[in-house]
Amino acid sequence: MTALISFALGSVLACLAMAGWASAHPTYYPEVDGEMWRERMRNGTGLPPYLSYHIHVLFVSNQNDSVGPAMEFRKRFMSHFGLTDDNPCNGLTHQGRLCMFTVDASSGSTDSPFVTSEWGMFLPLEDFAKFVPWTMQNRGENIVFIHPNSGMEKEDHTHWAVWQGDIWPLRPGVLCEVCGADNCECGH
Repeated sequence: MTALISFALGSVLACLAMAGWASAHPTYYPEVDGEMWRERMRNGTGLPPYLSYHIHVLFVSNQNDSVGPAMEFRKRFMSHFGLTDDNPCNGLTHQGRLCMFTVDASSGSTDSPFVTSEWGMFLPLEDFAKFVPWTMQNRGENIVFIHPNSGMEKEDHTHWAVWQGDIWPLRPGVLCEVCGADNCECGH
């Protein structure tokens, strides 16, 4: 029975991995003048405003004791807040609404800042106080990573992020210094 459950869970995760890595990315803001903010940060005269947030739940795709709780938490989260997979986040730009990204069960693709699988959501500024406390109180043993989206991708993920649970490594080398409308200065 355990082998059957493991096989079924593995099959589900493989299908989710083929759906793409949409959740493991920054949100691009074409209106952000990254160079201006970089200069202000260098000379201590200002920091960019946060424009939205992402919440990510990390898990190990080949370990049932990691996958099961992460997927159950996603199910409870979506049920509690009335979300469905019928209207997922669309693309890498500002969503303008609360939405879920496709589950990334790829065990951390090399173009992702995450070294493991994860699921995530786009969180508008006005929803932060509603969703983050619920996540904190209901995450169980799941590892949660919350970061702002300011257009300064590297800082958003490395300096201004919040971990709930153990801190897992990231791949900061894939993060860009400044993100624009359709890409980042580092070329992705």
